[in-house]
Amino acid sequence: VCIVVICGAVVGIALNGQNDNTIKVTPARPDGGDTNGNTNQKLPATSTANPTMEPESSVTASPSASKVITSTQIPTAQPSAKPSHHSMQPSTLPSALPTLSPTLFPTSSPTTPLPTSLPTSSPTFPPTSLADILRRIDMTNAAIDISGESAIGDITSPQRMALEWMILDDDLQLNADSLNFIQRYSLSTLYFATTNNALDSWTKCGPDSILSFCEIDSLRFLSSFDECDWSGITCNADNEITSISLREHGLAGSSIPKELTSIPSLEILRLDRNALSATVPSEIGLLSNLRTLQLNNNNLVGTIPTSLGNLINLELISLGNNDMNGTIPGEIFNSKLRGLDIDDNNFYGTLPSEMFTSSINLVNIDINGNGFERTIPNGFGSLSKLGSLRMNSNNFEGELPPELFASSRLHTLDCSGNNLNGSLPDELYAATTLRKLDLSSNNFTGALSTKIGDLNLLIELKLQSNQFEGAIPGEMGLLSVVTSLDVSFNLLDGNMPEQVCGLRESPSSKLLELVSDCDGTEPRVTCDCCTSCTAGY
Repeated sequence: VCIVVICGAVVGIALNGQNDNTIKVTPARPDGGDTNGNTNQKLPATSTANPTMEPESSVTASPSASKVITSTQIPTAQPSAKPSHHSMQPSTLPSALPTLSPTLFPTSSPTTPLPTSLPTSSPTFPPTSLADILRRIDMTNAAIDISGESAIGDITSPQRMALEWMILDDDLQLNADSLNFIQRYSLSTLYFATTNNALDSWTKCGPDSILSFCEIDSLRFLSSFDECDWSGITCNADNEITSISLREHGLAGSSIPKELTSIPSLEILRLDRNALSATVPSEIGLLSNLRTLQLNNNNLVGTIPTSLGNLINLELISLGNNDMNGTIPGEIFNSKLRGLDIDDNNFYGTLPSEMFTSSINLVNIDINGNGFERTIPNGFGSLSKLGSLRMNSNNFEGELPPELFASSRLHTLDCSGNNLNGSLPDELYAATTLRKLDLSSNNFTGALSTKIGDLNLLIELKLQSNQFEGAIPGEMGLLSVVTSLDVSFNLLDGNMPEQVCGLRESPSSKLLELVSDCDGTEPRVTCDCCTSCTAGY
Protein backbone atom coordinates (compact mmCIF):
# COMPACT_ATOMS: atom_id res chain seq x y z
CA VAL A 1 0.00 0.00 0.00
CA CYS A 2 1.38 3.42 -0.98
CA ILE A 3 0.26 6.72 0.53
CA VAL A 4 0.93 9.84 -1.56
CA VAL A 5 0.19 13.40 -0.42
CA ILE A 6 -1.17 15.58 -3.26
CA CYS A 7 -2.28 19.20 -2.55
CA GLY A 8 -3.36 18.57 1.01
CA ALA A 9 -5.13 15.27 0.24
CA VAL A 10 -4.00 11.75 0.84
CA VAL A 11 -4.40 9.42 -2.11
CA GLY A 12 -4.34 5.83 -1.00
CA ILE A 13 -3.55 3.31 -3.70
CA ALA A 14 -4.17 -0.31 -2.97
CA LEU A 15 -2.99 -2.96 -5.37
CA ASN A 16 -3.99 -6.13 -3.59
CA GLY A 17 -4.67 -8.35 -6.47
CA GLN A 18 -6.17 -8.66 -9.87
CA ASN A 19 -9.76 -8.08 -8.77
CA ASP A 20 -9.39 -5.47 -6.01
CA ASN A 21 -8.29 -2.13 -7.48
CA THR A 22 -9.75 0.99 -5.84
CA ILE A 23 -8.93 4.68 -5.49
CA LYS A 24 -10.20 6.93 -2.74
CA VAL A 25 -9.52 10.65 -2.31
CA THR A 26 -9.88 12.02 1.21
CA PRO A 27 -8.66 15.12 3.05
CA ALA A 28 -5.33 14.76 4.85
CA ARG A 29 -5.31 14.43 8.63
CA PRO A 30 -2.41 15.04 10.99
CA ASP A 31 -2.45 11.43 12.11
CA GLY A 32 -2.36 10.15 8.57
CA GLY A 33 -5.87 8.66 8.78
CA ASP A 34 -9.01 9.64 6.83
CA THR A 35 -11.99 11.57 8.21
CA ASN A 36 -13.63 8.32 9.21
CA GLY A 37 -10.64 7.19 11.25
CA ASN A 38 -9.44 4.66 8.68
CA THR A 39 -6.11 4.72 6.95
CA ASN A 40 -6.85 2.51 3.97
CA GLN A 41 -10.63 2.13 3.52
CA LYS A 42 -11.57 0.75 0.09
CA LEU A 43 -14.74 1.16 -1.96
CA PRO A 44 -16.15 -1.96 -3.58
CA ALA A 45 -15.14 -2.40 -7.17
CA THR A 46 -17.91 -2.24 -9.76
CA SER A 47 -18.36 -4.76 -12.55
CA THR A 48 -17.56 -3.81 -16.12
CA ALA A 49 -19.55 -4.07 -19.30
CA ASN A 50 -16.80 -6.25 -20.82
CA PRO A 51 -16.31 -9.50 -18.86
CA THR A 52 -12.78 -9.90 -20.23
CA MET A 53 -11.57 -6.66 -18.74
CA GLU A 54 -10.39 -5.99 -15.21
CA PRO A 55 -12.97 -4.68 -12.71
CA GLU A 56 -13.64 -0.95 -12.73
CA SER A 57 -12.16 1.42 -10.19
CA SER A 58 -14.38 3.78 -8.23
CA VAL A 59 -13.33 7.35 -7.59
CA THR A 60 -14.92 9.44 -4.90
CA ALA A 61 -14.58 13.07 -3.95
CA SER A 62 -14.03 14.25 -0.41
CA PRO A 63 -16.30 12.95 2.35
CA SER A 64 -18.57 15.97 1.88
CA ALA A 65 -19.64 14.71 -1.55
CA SER A 66 -23.01 13.00 -1.55
CA LYS A 67 -22.50 10.75 -4.54
CA VAL A 68 -19.94 8.28 -5.85
CA ILE A 69 -19.35 8.65 -9.57
CA THR A 70 -18.26 5.40 -11.11
CA SER A 71 -16.14 5.15 -14.19
CA THR A 72 -19.20 4.58 -16.33
CA GLN A 73 -20.16 8.20 -15.74
CA ILE A 74 -16.86 9.84 -16.68
CA PRO A 75 -15.08 7.70 -19.28
CA THR A 76 -14.64 8.11 -22.97
CA ALA A 77 -12.14 5.41 -24.02
CA GLN A 78 -11.48 1.70 -23.47
CA PRO A 79 -8.16 0.79 -21.74
CA SER A 80 -5.63 -0.90 -23.96
CA ALA A 81 -3.75 -3.04 -21.45
CA LYS A 82 -4.10 -4.80 -18.13
CA PRO A 83 -2.10 -3.57 -15.13
CA SER A 84 1.09 -5.29 -14.10
CA HIS A 85 0.93 -6.78 -10.63
CA HIS A 86 4.67 -7.37 -10.38
CA SER A 87 5.50 -3.74 -9.76
CA MET A 88 4.15 -2.02 -6.71
CA GLN A 89 5.19 1.48 -7.80
CA PRO A 90 4.44 2.54 -11.38
CA SER A 91 6.82 5.32 -12.19
CA THR A 92 4.72 7.40 -14.59
CA LEU A 93 1.20 8.71 -14.97
CA PRO A 94 -1.11 7.01 -17.48
CA SER A 95 -1.23 8.83 -20.78
CA ALA A 96 -5.01 8.91 -20.89
CA LEU A 97 -7.84 8.62 -18.43
CA PRO A 98 -9.66 5.33 -19.02
CA THR A 99 -13.37 5.62 -19.19
CA LEU A 100 -14.51 2.11 -18.42
CA SER A 101 -11.96 0.14 -16.37
CA PRO A 102 -8.83 1.99 -15.31
CA THR A 103 -5.82 -0.33 -15.32
CA LEU A 104 -2.92 1.92 -14.24
CA PHE A 105 -2.66 4.18 -11.24
CA PRO A 106 -0.22 7.07 -10.78
CA THR A 107 2.15 6.99 -7.81
CA SER A 108 3.95 10.26 -8.38
CA SER A 109 3.15 13.79 -9.50
CA PRO A 110 3.30 14.54 -13.26
CA THR A 111 6.68 15.58 -14.52
CA THR A 112 5.20 18.03 -17.05
CA PRO A 113 2.99 21.07 -16.38
CA LEU A 114 -0.78 20.73 -16.69
CA PRO A 115 -2.39 22.41 -19.72
CA THR A 116 -3.57 25.98 -19.07
CA SER A 117 -6.74 25.67 -21.15
CA LEU A 118 -9.03 23.02 -22.54
CA PRO A 119 -9.69 22.56 -26.25
CA THR A 120 -12.73 24.23 -27.77
CA SER A 121 -13.85 21.00 -29.42
CA SER A 122 -14.14 17.49 -28.07
CA PRO A 123 -10.62 16.26 -27.23
CA THR A 124 -9.17 13.11 -28.72
CA PHE A 125 -8.04 11.94 -25.29
CA PRO A 126 -9.65 12.44 -21.90
CA PRO A 127 -8.00 14.72 -19.30
CA THR A 128 -5.04 13.29 -17.45
CA SER A 129 -4.88 15.46 -14.34
CA LEU A 130 -6.49 14.67 -11.03
CA ALA A 131 -7.97 18.17 -11.05
CA ASP A 132 -9.75 17.40 -14.32
CA ILE A 133 -11.11 14.16 -12.91
CA LEU A 134 -12.43 15.81 -9.76
CA ARG A 135 -13.90 18.71 -11.75
CA ARG A 136 -15.84 16.26 -13.92
CA ILE A 137 -17.06 14.39 -10.86
CA ASP A 138 -18.22 17.56 -9.10
CA MET A 139 -19.97 18.92 -12.19
CA THR A 140 -21.62 15.58 -12.85
CA ASN A 141 -22.91 15.42 -9.29
CA ALA A 142 -24.23 18.98 -9.58
CA ALA A 143 -26.01 18.12 -12.83
CA ILE A 144 -27.52 15.01 -11.23
CA ASP A 145 -28.89 17.17 -8.41
CA ILE A 146 -30.71 19.27 -11.03
CA SER A 147 -31.69 16.73 -13.68
CA GLY A 148 -31.58 13.31 -12.03
CA GLU A 149 -29.35 10.30 -12.60
CA SER A 150 -31.30 8.86 -15.53
CA ALA A 151 -31.02 12.05 -17.60
CA ILE A 152 -27.30 12.45 -16.95
CA GLY A 153 -26.67 8.75 -17.48
CA ASP A 154 -28.20 8.91 -20.97
CA ILE A 155 -25.47 10.10 -23.33
CA THR A 156 -28.11 11.17 -25.89
CA SER A 157 -30.12 13.37 -23.51
CA PRO A 158 -29.99 17.18 -23.80
CA GLN A 159 -28.96 17.30 -20.14
CA ARG A 160 -25.91 15.09 -20.72
CA MET A 161 -25.00 16.99 -23.88
CA ALA A 162 -25.19 20.28 -21.97
CA LEU A 163 -22.97 18.85 -19.23
CA GLU A 164 -20.37 17.57 -21.70
CA TRP A 165 -20.36 20.92 -23.48
CA MET A 166 -19.67 22.74 -20.21
CA ILE A 167 -16.93 20.29 -19.21
CA LEU A 168 -15.12 20.06 -22.54
CA ASP A 169 -16.09 22.88 -24.89
CA ASP A 170 -17.25 25.89 -22.88
CA ASP A 171 -14.50 28.51 -22.94
CA LEU A 172 -15.52 29.79 -19.50
CA GLN A 173 -14.60 26.41 -17.95
CA LEU A 174 -16.83 26.84 -14.92
CA ASN A 175 -16.68 24.58 -11.90
CA ALA A 176 -19.63 23.08 -10.04
CA ASP A 177 -19.34 25.74 -7.36
CA SER A 178 -19.27 28.65 -9.83
CA LEU A 179 -22.05 31.10 -9.02
CA ASN A 180 -23.57 30.88 -12.50
CA PHE A 181 -23.06 27.14 -13.04
CA ILE A 182 -26.75 26.26 -12.57
CA GLN A 183 -28.22 28.91 -14.86
CA ARG A 184 -25.62 28.35 -17.58
CA TYR A 185 -26.25 24.61 -17.43
CA SER A 186 -30.03 25.20 -17.54
CA LEU A 187 -29.81 27.46 -20.60
CA SER A 188 -27.47 25.00 -22.33
CA THR A 189 -29.97 22.22 -21.67
CA LEU A 190 -32.71 24.40 -23.15
CA TYR A 191 -30.66 24.79 -26.33
CA PHE A 192 -30.01 21.07 -26.80
CA ALA A 193 -33.62 20.21 -25.89
CA THR A 194 -34.98 22.58 -28.54
CA THR A 195 -32.67 21.55 -31.39
CA ASN A 196 -33.43 17.81 -31.36
CA ASN A 197 -30.17 17.30 -29.46
CA ALA A 198 -28.19 19.55 -31.78
CA LEU A 199 -29.32 17.75 -34.95
CA ASP A 200 -31.10 20.97 -35.92
CA SER A 201 -30.23 24.60 -35.35
CA TRP A 202 -32.15 27.65 -34.24
CA THR A 203 -32.96 30.09 -37.02
CA LYS A 204 -31.85 32.97 -34.81
CA CYS A 205 -28.73 33.28 -32.64
CA GLY A 206 -27.85 29.61 -32.39
CA PRO A 207 -24.16 28.58 -32.19
CA ASP A 208 -23.90 27.82 -35.92
CA SER A 209 -23.12 31.05 -37.79
CA ILE A 210 -24.00 29.43 -41.13
CA LEU A 211 -27.41 28.06 -40.23
CA SER A 212 -28.45 30.67 -37.68
CA PHE A 213 -28.60 34.42 -38.21
CA CYS A 214 -27.45 36.68 -35.40
CA GLU A 215 -26.55 40.34 -35.62
CA ILE A 216 -23.81 40.07 -32.99
CA ASP A 217 -21.86 36.88 -32.35
CA SER A 218 -21.73 37.48 -28.61
CA LEU A 219 -25.52 37.04 -28.59
CA ARG A 220 -25.26 33.46 -29.83
CA PHE A 221 -26.24 30.69 -27.44
CA LEU A 222 -23.25 28.60 -26.28
CA SER A 223 -20.87 31.43 -27.10
CA SER A 224 -17.86 32.07 -24.88
CA PHE A 225 -19.54 35.16 -23.43
CA ASP A 226 -21.49 35.34 -20.20
CA GLU A 227 -24.92 33.76 -20.58
CA CYS A 228 -26.48 37.09 -19.59
CA ASP A 229 -25.23 38.36 -22.98
CA TRP A 230 -26.95 35.61 -24.96
CA SER A 231 -29.90 36.46 -27.18
CA GLY A 232 -33.16 36.98 -25.29
CA ILE A 233 -31.56 36.69 -21.85
CA THR A 234 -31.91 39.47 -19.30
CA CYS A 235 -30.20 39.49 -15.90
CA ASN A 236 -30.46 41.67 -12.84
CA ALA A 237 -27.64 43.52 -11.05
CA ASP A 238 -26.64 40.28 -9.32
CA ASN A 239 -26.18 38.53 -12.68
CA GLU A 240 -29.26 36.38 -12.07
CA ILE A 241 -31.49 35.60 -15.03
CA THR A 242 -34.85 37.37 -14.82
CA SER A 243 -36.12 36.99 -18.38
CA ILE A 244 -35.87 34.37 -21.14
CA SER A 245 -37.46 35.76 -24.30
CA LEU A 246 -36.83 33.56 -27.35
CA ARG A 247 -39.77 34.53 -29.52
CA GLU A 248 -39.36 33.38 -33.14
CA HIS A 249 -35.91 31.87 -32.62
CA GLY A 250 -36.72 28.60 -34.38
CA LEU A 251 -36.98 26.40 -31.29
CA ALA A 252 -38.22 22.87 -31.99
CA GLY A 253 -38.33 19.56 -30.16
CA SER A 254 -40.64 17.65 -27.88
CA SER A 255 -39.69 19.04 -24.49
CA ILE A 256 -39.48 22.23 -22.50
CA PRO A 257 -36.75 21.17 -20.06
CA LYS A 258 -37.60 21.27 -16.38
CA GLU A 259 -34.08 22.60 -15.76
CA LEU A 260 -35.46 26.10 -16.40
CA THR A 261 -37.15 25.85 -13.03
CA SER A 262 -33.69 25.82 -11.44
CA ILE A 263 -33.56 29.57 -12.13
CA PRO A 264 -35.64 30.89 -9.21
CA SER A 265 -35.08 34.53 -10.21
CA LEU A 266 -36.94 34.01 -13.52
CA GLU A 267 -39.85 36.43 -13.98
CA ILE A 268 -40.55 36.22 -17.71
CA LEU A 269 -40.58 33.09 -19.87
CA ARG A 270 -41.38 33.70 -23.54
CA LEU A 271 -40.95 30.83 -25.97
CA ASP A 272 -43.83 31.88 -28.24
CA ARG A 273 -43.98 31.57 -32.02
CA ASN A 274 -41.68 28.59 -32.36
CA ALA A 275 -42.25 24.92 -33.21
CA LEU A 276 -42.24 23.26 -29.79
CA SER A 277 -44.35 20.09 -29.61
CA ALA A 278 -43.95 19.53 -25.90
CA THR A 279 -46.27 19.51 -22.92
CA VAL A 280 -46.17 22.32 -20.39
CA PRO A 281 -44.01 20.85 -17.61
CA SER A 282 -45.65 20.82 -14.20
CA GLU A 283 -42.32 21.91 -12.69
CA ILE A 284 -43.00 25.43 -13.98
CA GLY A 285 -45.08 25.77 -10.84
CA LEU A 286 -41.79 26.03 -8.92
CA LEU A 287 -40.94 29.41 -10.47
CA SER A 288 -42.44 31.44 -7.66
CA ASN A 289 -41.33 34.79 -9.14
CA LEU A 290 -42.77 34.15 -12.61
CA ARG A 291 -45.00 36.98 -13.85
CA THR A 292 -45.30 36.21 -17.57
CA LEU A 293 -45.71 32.82 -19.24
CA GLN A 294 -45.99 33.04 -23.03
CA LEU A 295 -45.93 29.73 -24.90
CA ASN A 296 -48.48 30.60 -27.57
CA ASN A 297 -48.15 29.77 -31.27
CA ASN A 298 -46.33 26.47 -30.93
CA ASN A 299 -47.49 22.86 -31.24
CA LEU A 300 -47.89 22.18 -27.53
CA VAL A 301 -50.04 19.26 -26.41
CA GLY A 302 -51.50 18.01 -23.16
CA THR A 303 -53.38 19.87 -20.46
CA ILE A 304 -52.78 22.99 -18.39
CA PRO A 305 -50.91 21.86 -15.26
CA THR A 306 -52.66 22.72 -12.02
CA SER A 307 -49.25 23.59 -10.57
CA LEU A 308 -49.58 26.98 -12.27
CA GLY A 309 -51.78 27.76 -9.31
CA ASN A 310 -48.61 27.99 -7.21
CA LEU A 311 -47.50 31.03 -9.21
CA ILE A 312 -49.16 33.71 -7.12
CA ASN A 313 -47.34 36.47 -9.00
CA LEU A 314 -48.43 35.31 -12.45
CA GLU A 315 -50.00 38.13 -14.46
CA LEU A 316 -50.21 36.62 -17.95
CA ILE A 317 -50.91 33.08 -19.16
CA SER A 318 -50.63 32.82 -22.94
CA LEU A 319 -51.07 29.31 -24.38
CA GLY A 320 -53.07 30.16 -27.50
CA ASN A 321 -52.66 28.58 -30.93
CA ASN A 322 -51.46 25.18 -29.79
CA ASP A 323 -52.97 21.71 -29.69
CA MET A 324 -53.72 21.46 -25.99
CA ASN A 325 -56.86 19.96 -24.50
CA GLY A 326 -58.80 19.27 -21.32
CA THR A 327 -60.73 21.57 -19.01
CA ILE A 328 -59.47 24.78 -17.48
CA PRO A 329 -58.30 24.14 -13.91
CA GLY A 330 -59.66 26.64 -11.42
CA GLU A 331 -56.33 26.58 -9.59
CA ILE A 332 -54.61 28.74 -12.22
CA PHE A 333 -56.56 31.87 -11.29
CA ASN A 334 -55.03 34.32 -8.83
CA SER A 335 -55.61 37.92 -7.80
CA LYS A 336 -52.75 39.28 -9.94
CA LEU A 337 -53.78 37.61 -13.19
CA ARG A 338 -54.46 40.23 -15.88
CA GLY A 339 -54.43 38.24 -19.10
CA LEU A 340 -55.64 34.77 -20.13
CA ASP A 341 -54.96 33.69 -23.71
CA ILE A 342 -55.87 30.08 -24.50
CA ASP A 343 -57.48 30.53 -27.93
CA ASP A 344 -57.36 28.00 -30.76
CA ASN A 345 -56.83 24.84 -28.75
CA ASN A 346 -59.09 21.92 -27.89
CA PHE A 347 -60.24 22.94 -24.42
CA TYR A 348 -63.78 22.06 -23.43
CA GLY A 349 -66.28 22.12 -20.59
CA THR A 350 -67.48 25.18 -18.71
CA LEU A 351 -65.62 28.22 -17.49
CA PRO A 352 -64.54 27.69 -13.86
CA SER A 353 -66.11 29.90 -11.21
CA GLU A 354 -62.63 30.83 -9.94
CA MET A 355 -62.21 32.98 -13.05
CA PHE A 356 -64.76 35.39 -11.62
CA THR A 357 -63.93 35.12 -7.93
CA SER A 358 -60.15 34.71 -7.75
CA SER A 359 -59.13 36.82 -10.76
CA ILE A 360 -61.40 39.85 -10.63
CA ASN A 361 -58.60 42.02 -12.08
CA LEU A 362 -58.66 40.29 -15.45
CA VAL A 363 -58.32 42.75 -18.33
CA ASN A 364 -57.98 40.53 -21.41
CA ILE A 365 -59.60 37.12 -21.96
CA ASP A 366 -59.22 35.19 -25.21
CA ILE A 367 -60.83 31.75 -25.20
CA ASN A 368 -61.97 31.61 -28.83
CA GLY A 369 -61.61 28.53 -31.00
CA ASN A 370 -62.25 25.88 -28.36
CA GLY A 371 -65.18 23.70 -27.27
CA PHE A 372 -66.56 25.57 -24.26
CA GLU A 373 -70.24 25.04 -23.76
CA ARG A 374 -73.44 25.89 -21.88
CA THR A 375 -74.51 29.42 -21.07
CA ILE A 376 -72.19 32.36 -20.65
CA PRO A 377 -71.64 32.78 -16.89
CA ASN A 378 -73.15 35.76 -15.09
CA GLY A 379 -69.85 35.98 -13.23
CA PHE A 380 -68.49 38.29 -15.92
CA GLY A 381 -70.26 41.03 -14.02
CA SER A 382 -67.54 40.86 -11.33
CA LEU A 383 -64.77 41.66 -13.84
CA SER A 384 -64.96 45.43 -13.57
CA LYS A 385 -61.64 45.98 -15.38
CA LEU A 386 -62.40 43.76 -18.36
CA GLY A 387 -61.35 45.39 -21.60
CA SER A 388 -61.30 42.62 -24.22
CA LEU A 389 -63.36 39.42 -24.33
CA ARG A 390 -63.03 37.03 -27.25
CA MET A 391 -65.18 33.93 -26.84
CA ASN A 392 -66.04 33.26 -30.47
CA SER A 393 -66.09 29.84 -32.14
CA ASN A 394 -67.21 27.81 -29.13
CA ASN A 395 -70.46 26.08 -28.21
CA PHE A 396 -72.00 28.66 -25.89
CA GLU A 397 -75.79 28.81 -25.91
CA GLY A 398 -78.61 30.87 -24.47
CA GLU A 399 -78.93 34.64 -24.29
CA LEU A 400 -76.29 37.29 -23.75
CA PRO A 401 -76.30 37.98 -20.00
CA PRO A 402 -76.62 41.70 -19.12
CA GLU A 403 -73.64 41.22 -16.74
CA LEU A 404 -71.40 40.81 -19.77
CA PHE A 405 -71.45 44.58 -20.22
CA ALA A 406 -70.79 45.58 -16.60
CA SER A 407 -67.24 46.78 -17.21
CA SER A 408 -66.91 50.45 -18.07
CA ARG A 409 -63.66 49.61 -19.90
CA LEU A 410 -64.98 47.02 -22.35
CA HIS A 411 -63.71 47.87 -25.83
CA THR A 412 -63.77 44.49 -27.62
CA LEU A 413 -66.47 41.81 -27.52
CA ASP A 414 -66.50 38.88 -29.94
CA CYS A 415 -69.21 36.25 -29.38
CA SER A 416 -69.43 35.12 -33.00
CA GLY A 417 -69.74 31.49 -34.05
CA ASN A 418 -71.73 30.15 -31.09
CA ASN A 419 -75.33 29.03 -30.53
CA LEU A 420 -76.54 32.18 -28.78
CA ASN A 421 -80.11 33.34 -29.20
CA GLY A 422 -82.74 35.78 -28.01
CA SER A 423 -82.82 39.55 -28.38
CA LEU A 424 -79.96 41.85 -27.48
CA PRO A 425 -80.10 43.23 -23.90
CA ASP A 426 -80.45 46.99 -23.38
CA GLU A 427 -77.21 46.89 -21.35
CA LEU A 428 -75.35 46.35 -24.62
CA TYR A 429 -76.28 49.80 -25.85
CA ALA A 430 -74.93 51.31 -22.62
CA ALA A 431 -71.46 49.89 -23.30
CA THR A 432 -70.37 53.10 -24.98
CA THR A 433 -66.66 52.24 -24.77
CA LEU A 434 -67.05 49.44 -27.33
CA ARG A 435 -64.91 49.70 -30.42
CA LYS A 436 -65.32 46.21 -31.85
CA LEU A 437 -68.56 44.23 -31.57
CA ASP A 438 -68.97 40.90 -33.36
CA LEU A 439 -72.19 38.94 -32.77
CA SER A 440 -72.23 37.20 -36.15
CA SER A 441 -73.12 33.55 -36.84
CA ASN A 442 -75.54 33.03 -33.97
CA ASN A 443 -79.34 32.87 -33.69
CA PHE A 444 -80.16 36.31 -32.31
CA THR A 445 -83.65 37.59 -33.06
CA GLY A 446 -85.72 40.75 -32.75
CA ALA A 447 -85.28 44.28 -34.01
CA LEU A 448 -82.13 46.36 -33.83
CA SER A 449 -82.60 49.12 -31.28
CA THR A 450 -82.34 52.78 -32.24
CA LYS A 451 -79.99 53.03 -29.25
CA ILE A 452 -77.30 51.44 -31.38
CA GLY A 453 -76.29 54.96 -32.36
CA ASP A 454 -75.06 55.47 -28.78
CA LEU A 455 -72.13 53.17 -29.56
CA ASN A 456 -70.44 55.99 -31.42
CA LEU A 457 -66.91 54.69 -30.83
CA LEU A 458 -67.54 51.50 -32.81
CA ILE A 459 -64.98 50.78 -35.51
CA GLU A 460 -66.32 47.33 -36.44
CA LEU A 461 -69.93 46.12 -36.17
CA LYS A 462 -70.59 42.55 -37.33
CA LEU A 463 -74.21 41.39 -37.11
CA GLN A 464 -74.41 39.04 -40.11
CA SER A 465 -75.82 35.50 -40.10
CA ASN A 466 -78.50 35.92 -37.43
CA GLN A 467 -82.28 36.32 -37.41
CA PHE A 468 -82.61 40.08 -36.85
CA GLU A 469 -85.73 41.52 -38.44
CA GLY A 470 -87.38 44.80 -39.28
CA ALA A 471 -85.84 47.96 -40.63
CA ILE A 472 -82.25 49.02 -40.36
CA PRO A 473 -82.26 51.92 -37.88
CA GLY A 474 -81.13 55.27 -39.25
CA GLU A 475 -79.27 55.86 -36.00
CA MET A 476 -76.54 53.63 -37.40
CA GLY A 477 -75.52 56.74 -39.27
CA LEU A 478 -74.25 58.12 -35.95
CA LEU A 479 -71.43 55.59 -36.00
CA SER A 480 -69.09 58.17 -37.48
CA VAL A 481 -65.82 56.23 -37.06
CA VAL A 482 -67.05 52.81 -38.16
CA THR A 483 -64.95 51.21 -40.90
CA SER A 484 -66.80 47.88 -41.30
CA LEU A 485 -70.58 47.32 -41.02
CA ASP A 486 -72.16 44.00 -42.00
CA VAL A 487 -75.88 43.24 -41.56
CA SER A 488 -76.19 40.58 -44.26
CA PHE A 489 -77.92 37.19 -43.92
CA ASN A 490 -80.67 38.42 -41.64
CA LEU A 491 -84.39 39.12 -42.01
CA LEU A 492 -83.90 42.89 -42.18
CA ASP A 493 -85.71 44.70 -44.97
CA GLY A 494 -86.42 48.09 -46.50
CA ASN A 495 -84.00 50.72 -47.65
CA MET A 496 -80.54 51.32 -46.33
CA PRO A 497 -81.02 54.57 -44.36
CA GLU A 498 -79.65 57.73 -45.94
CA GLN A 499 -77.74 58.46 -42.76
CA VAL A 500 -75.79 55.24 -43.24
CA CYS A 501 -75.15 55.85 -46.92
CA GLY A 502 -74.00 59.31 -45.91
CA LEU A 503 -71.10 57.68 -44.09
CA ARG A 504 -69.97 56.25 -47.38
CA GLU A 505 -70.45 59.43 -49.41
CA SER A 506 -68.72 61.83 -47.05
CA PRO A 507 -65.22 62.91 -48.15
CA SER A 508 -64.00 62.13 -44.66
CA SER A 509 -65.76 58.78 -44.64
CA LYS A 510 -64.03 55.91 -42.87
CA LEU A 511 -66.63 53.32 -43.81
CA LEU A 512 -64.78 50.96 -46.15
CA GLU A 513 -67.12 47.96 -45.94
CA LEU A 514 -70.92 48.05 -45.96
CA VAL A 515 -72.70 44.74 -46.61
CA SER A 516 -76.42 43.89 -46.70
CA ASP A 517 -78.91 41.53 -48.40
CA CYS A 518 -79.25 43.74 -51.45
CA ASP A 519 -78.73 41.03 -54.10
CA GLY A 520 -81.04 38.48 -55.73
CA THR A 521 -84.21 38.72 -57.78
CA GLU A 522 -86.14 40.13 -54.81
CA PRO A 523 -83.58 41.67 -52.52
CA ARG A 524 -84.68 42.29 -48.94
CA VAL A 525 -82.72 45.51 -48.72
CA THR A 526 -82.35 48.27 -51.26
CA CYS A 527 -78.86 49.68 -51.04
CA ASP A 528 -77.06 51.77 -53.66
CA CYS A 529 -74.15 52.59 -51.36
CA CYS A 530 -73.21 49.09 -50.21
CA THR A 531 -69.75 47.83 -51.06
CA SER A 532 -71.07 44.27 -51.27
CA CYS A 533 -74.52 42.69 -51.67
CA THR A 534 -75.62 39.18 -50.73
CA ALA A 535 -78.82 37.33 -51.58
CA GLY A 536 -79.33 36.45 -47.95
CA TYR A 537 -81.51 33.57 -46.81
